[in-house]
Amino acid sequence: MKRINLIIKTINIIYPLPLILLVFSPILIGFFIDFDLFDSRIIAINLVWIPIFTIPFILLKTRFGYHLISTLYFCIGMIELTHWIIIKGPLTTTSLLVISNTNLQESFEFFNLKGSIFLLLLFPYIYIYIKTLQNKPYHFQSNISPYIIGIVLLFSVVFIGENALNSRLIRKGVPQAAKVTFSFIHNMKLYKEVNQDVKPKKINATHTSKQQTVVLVIGESCNRNHMSLYGAKRRTTPKLDNRSDLFTFKNVVSPYSNTINSVLTILSESDLENKISFKKNIDIIDIFHSANFKTFWISNQNPVGVWDNQITIFAKKSDHLKFVNTTSNSSFESILNSSYDSKILKPFESALLDSSNNKFIVLHLLGNHSSYVKRYPSSFNIFKGYDDKSKTIAEYDNSILYNDFIVDSLIKTLEKRESESISFIYLSDHGENVYDEFDNVGHDYSTELPKSNVEIPFLVWLSENYINLNPQITKTLHENLNLPFISDNLFHSIMDLSHIKSPYFIKEKSIFNYDYNDSRKRILEDGKDYDR
Repeated sequence: MKRINLIIKTINIIYPLPLILLVFSPILIGFFIDFDLFDSRIIAINLVWIPIFTIPFILLKTRFGYHLISTLYFCIGMIELTHWIIIKGPLTTTSLLVISNTNLQESFEFFNLKGSIFLLLLFPYIYIYIKTLQNKPYHFQSNISPYIIGIVLLFSVVFIGENALNSRLIRKGVPQAAKVTFSFIHNMKLYKEVNQDVKPKKINATHTSKQQTVVLVIGESCNRNHMSLYGAKRRTTPKLDNRSDLFTFKNVVSPYSNTINSVLTILSESDLENKISFKKNIDIIDIFHSANFKTFWISNQNPVGVWDNQITIFAKKSDHLKFVNTTSNSSFESILNSSYDSKILKPFESALLDSSNNKFIVLHLLGNHSSYVKRYPSSFNIFKGYDDKSKTIAEYDNSILYNDFIVDSLIKTLEKRESESISFIYLSDHGENVYDEFDNVGHDYSTELPKSNVEIPFLVWLSENYINLNPQITKTLHENLNLPFISDNLFHSIMDLSHIKSPYFIKEKSIFNYDYNDSRKRILEDGKDYDR
C-alpha cells in the first residue's frame, strides 16, 4: 500500500494538477468546438513533454523553475484558447499569416463577428494560473520514487528520440505551439515571399455592361468520370444532375496535372504553345481590374507552401482577399487536415452584397484533394468499400458528392439574384487518377500521362437576366458543348463571356465564341497528343 501511495505521489509531482489544467484546458475546449479538427495525438505528445520540464525542477527542488514552466504553459495556453474560441481551429502559422495581413478595420469587423460569450472562458483559465502560482510544489514536502521518475523520463526520451530518428519530430512529436514556431522559422522565406506587395498591371481593357457579376469557381483534383453528371454509375452529383439550367461541357481537359502550372495557366495569357513567365504575363486579375471590376479572391486552399506561394502572390492582386483555411501550417499539412469548402459560402455571400456594379469573384476550393476522407463531413459518408482500394474509391466519390453540394449551394445563392446579370463558371484545376488507370491513385505519373489526370468538369450557369441580354452567346454555348477544349484558354473565354474588350483577347481561343477554333491539337504536358 505504501508503495502504491509513493507511486501516486510521484506521478502527482511529475504531473501536478494545476499544470495539467493549464496544458489541457485549450485542448479540451478545442475538442468541443470542432471534433473534426481535434487531434488526440496532441494529448500523448504533451504527456511526453511535461516531464522533460518538470523532472529537472523536481531534482533541483526549485520553486522558481516550477513557476517558470507554469508561466510558459499559461502564455501558450492563453494564445491557443483564444485562437480556438475565435478562429474555431488550432493555432497554425497560416492563421497567424492571415491575421497579420488583416488591417485594423478588418480586425474590428472580425472581432465583432467572431467575438462570443465563450471568451469568458479566459477568466477561469487566468484563475487556474493564479492558483498554480500559489500552489506549493509537492516535491518540497514529499518523498518521491526515483524509479518512477526514471521510467517516465526514459519513455519521454525514447518517444522523442524515435520521432527524431525518423525525421518526424516537428511534424508528429512536439506540442502545437512548438510546431507553429518551428514551421514559421523554417518557412520564413516563403512567408516573406507571400507578404510582398503586388499590384495588378494596368492594361487596355474595357467592358460595356452597366452591371455584371462574374463568378469563377476553381475546383481541385476533380475527375469528371467520377461524376454521375458525366455518366458515372454512382449517383455522386444528384443536385447537379437535377438541374436543367447548366451548360455541361463534355470534352474539356487541363493542360497540366498539377495545381501550380494549371491554375497559373488557366488564369493568364500563357498557354501550352505560348509559355510566358509568371512575372511577365498578363493575367485575369489584370484584365478585370483594368476593366473597372472590383475583384475578390476567396480560397479554402492553404496560402503558404511550396505548392501555393505563387498562386497566393497572384491572388493578392485582388481588391479583396480572404483565406478561410487556417487549420494547417503549410500546403503539405493542409491535405492531412479537414477544412470543408462550406467555409467559403458566407464570404461569398458577403462579396455578392458589395455595392460595386461590376464584380469578379474567384472561389478556390479544396475540392477533392487527397486525403479524400478529409474533404467531407461525416454526413456525406455515403459510399462504402470492402478493401483498401474500394474504400479509397468510395472516399473519393464521397468527396465528389460533397463537391456537388458546394457547387449547387453556390448556384442557389446566385439564383436569389436572378434579376442581375450573372455568369458562373466551375472547372477543376486538374483531374485525379483513382485507380482508373495503371492501378494508381493521385495525379502523379511516371511515363504516360493518365487521361483521368486531366479530364475535368467544366460547367457554366447563367442568370435569366444574362440570358435575356445575350441570346447569341447563349446559343453558342449550346452549340459548343461537345467541342474539344483545353482550360489554358479560359483566359480568353471568360473575357468573352464577360464582354471585356482587350488587345489580349483572341476570339478563336474562346469556347464561348462562334469563331472558336476547335482544330487545335491537344498536346499536353507530356508532349503527346491527348486525342490520339
